[in-house]
Amino acid sequence: MDQTLRSSIQTSTFYYFLIVMFVITVSQLTTMTVIMFADISGKEHLVAASVIGPVLVGAFGIIRILTNMQLIVGEMDAKMLATNWGKEISSIPFGILKFVFSGIFVAVAIVQLITIY
Repeated sequence: MDQTLRSSIQTSTFYYFLIVMFVITVSQLTTMTVIMFADISGKEHLVAASVIGPVLVGAFGIIRILTNMQLIVGEMDAKMLATNWGKEISSIPFGILKFVFSGIFVAVAIVQLITIY
């Protein structure tokens, strides 16, 4: 793969990851603020849906984006892998991180759902 193309794909994949993390974090903070300060009696199911939907989309998005990043890094040629950047990027455990990040969002959603009901 052309190294310029690889760099462009890796950069855009990283930015997509940041965007997903930001949107899901803001969504969860907003929902938690509503749970804590608003009167949601009788609207528990609506608030629960606003928790579950974004978390599922975000968790699967994080898994997909980090899987893409893992595949891109896995296809580095020997010349790129020998550089400091190649050594550092290939040492990142994307396989573990995708489940850690998505697990954190799911755990927060579970806490929010417990708080609602």
